[in-house]
This record gives sequence, structure tokens and C-alpha cells, in this order.
Amino acid sequence: MLRRASLRQDRGFTTIESMIAAVVFLLGLAGLLGALVQARSATGQARRLMQATDLANDLAEQIQLWDINDPRLIASSALCADDPLDKDGKLLKPGTGDYNAYKACMHGETMLTFGGTTFGGMQAPVFRNEDKDPSKNETRYERFYIVRRVDAQMLQIWVKVLYLDAGEPRVVTTQAMRTRVGGML
Repeated sequence: MLRRASLRQDRGFTTIESMIAAVVFLLGLAGLLGALVQARSATGQARRLMQATDLANDLAEQIQLWDINDPRLIASSALCADDPLDKDGKLLKPGTGDYNAYKACMHGETMLTFGGTTFGGMQAPVFRNEDKDPSKNETRYERFYIVRRVDAQMLQIWVKVLYLDAGEPRVVTTQAMRTRVGGML
């Protein structure tokens, strides 16, 4: 029996195979890096939304402590009271007349002082984002509230927090009700 000489099979990779594997690996790594950058951005957006929601809820809870006849709870003008949810998105269009008029009809920070006592909530409406660099990634929040007097016994209150997210204005709104029960709150 004659044995055929078998061709010698080299074990391992050629240079071209190694280069192709490296390119495939780098493409996968680039995709992973893109996903990580996108996840960090989404985390920052979620953090800003959570902070704005916390600020709105904090102010709504503070307002719940005020007497129903407190002068800070005077009814807002019709522009705000008739459209407290800002269905036309006036607050999302800074620099326009609609934006300025709507913002002017809401009660702001100056209304939070009463009898020389200032509101005890957030002292500085600025938060630094995850990198803590004071020169960038700063988010400023503005708080407002709208009051609609339903009758002598009931108020509807909407608290709004306005902030910029990636250069775009965002608004968080929360609602509270005030009712006089049995002559006392």
C-alpha cells in the first residue's frame, strides 16, 4: 500500500486572517462605544427629568402647607388658568411673545416669600451633572405655579418646572388640589 504524502496543514492564523479578525473586533468595539455614549446621554436626560419632577413635587407639597386664603394663592390670570397644561407649548418657544406672556401670568419665585420668610425648598436652582465640572454640564431650573380658584372652598394648583435639556426647553408639570374641609385645612 502506498501512502500518499499528506499536505502539511499549518495550524494557526495567517496574517490576513488576523487582520480580518482585528477589523471585525474593532467594528464591534466601535458599536459598543457608541452604545455607551448613548446610554450616558440617556442617563443624564433621565437625571434632569427626575430632578425637575422632584422640584415640582417639593413645591406642590410646600403649597399644601399654606392656608387656602394665603395671598400667595391668588388666582392666576385667564391665560394661565384656562390652559394650565400649556397645550400649545408656549413655554417650549423661548423668546416669543406667547412664551413671555404665559411665563408672566404664572406665579414665580418672588411669590414664594411671605411675611419676610422665604420658601424653604431648593436654595439654588442649579445642578451639576455627572462629571461635576463647574464649567460645563450645568442645568438651571425655574419653578412656577398656576392657581385656579374653583370656589371659596377649592383651589386647583399646577406647579411647573422649566429647564433646558440638550439646548431644548423642557417642562415638568404636577397638579395639586386644595380644599377647605370643615372650616379648617
